[in-house]
Amino acid sequence: MNAWLKSLLLLVILSVGFAFGGYMYYKNSYVKPRAAIAEERVKIEATIQNGKSMIERMQSASTQLSPLYTRSFPLIEEKASLQYEMWLSQMTEFCNMQNVEIDKSNRSVAQNRLLASQGFRVKAECELIDLTQFLYEFYWTSFLHRVTALNIVPQEGSDLLQVTMRIQCLTILYRTNPNQAYPLRDQLPLSTKAPRQLASQPFAAYSEFGEKEIFRAVRSGVDFTALTLLTGTPVITDENGVESKSSLWNLEAEGRTISLSIGDELKVGSFVATIEEIDGDLVVLKQKTGQLWAVLLGAHLSEALAIPSNMF
Repeated sequence: MNAWLKSLLLLVILSVGFAFGGYMYYKNSYVKPRAAIAEERVKIEATIQNGKSMIERMQSASTQLSPLYTRSFPLIEEKASLQYEMWLSQMTEFCNMQNVEIDKSNRSVAQNRLLASQGFRVKAECELIDLTQFLYEFYWTSFLHRVTALNIVPQEGSDLLQVTMRIQCLTILYRTNPNQAYPLRDQLPLSTKAPRQLASQPFAAYSEFGEKEIFRAVRSGVDFTALTLLTGTPVITDENGVESKSSLWNLEAEGRTISLSIGDELKVGSFVATIEEIDGDLVVLKQKTGQLWAVLLGAHLSEALAIPSNMF
């Protein structure tokens, strides 16, 4: 009996061991390799997808950047520098700039040896409309260049501005294929089609800005009465129904509008007076000397008319 039990027990142990061993063999020889293969497949598919995305981005970038080749400066640095300096000289003369100085900075090459830039400094005197014209012509031209710094200093007692510009010009040093026409070797870009760098193409869209006297207030000797405009003479009624007259003055030099009533003081530069009367389209001012001045609605203070003191 003991021998039979021992044999039965041994058989059970062998059966369990065989089942466990078979499971472990199945897991190690089939399940794990399959899981590893699936994981590796996911990695490979992700790598392929990343590669496709990179290729798409490169193709998109190539399409977007292809117009830059036609705008690149010549491959020969000396040619690029000389021709562009001549272009700057002609353009500043065309835009009526005076006392022009053009200096060339050192050439720099990117670490990847694919791009090179040249710097120029332009110093000149001109009016605001001339500077506006120059900037318009500069960005209308198809060259691969840009203004990296612009310093404007108004000149005392003059409409001229002291202008200093730093300009960067870019050369693409490689070609995607040997038969590619651009970049040119020894000539500036020949394209006459303006790149889309301007919000509006006609110069008329910018000329109005160039005609504004935005620097007048910072020049010495400015007549601030010429920058003070009578813009309104409203009648204001309060909550009790009481009416009061007011005058509105636009202080163009300060960029603000003030409201003055009868008896209030108006001080503009060295001119000081009180509001003596507000009558429709007319405001009468009185100085301490007794001198009376009449300012018409829509006129500047500098256009005030002297009137006899016995009129009011």
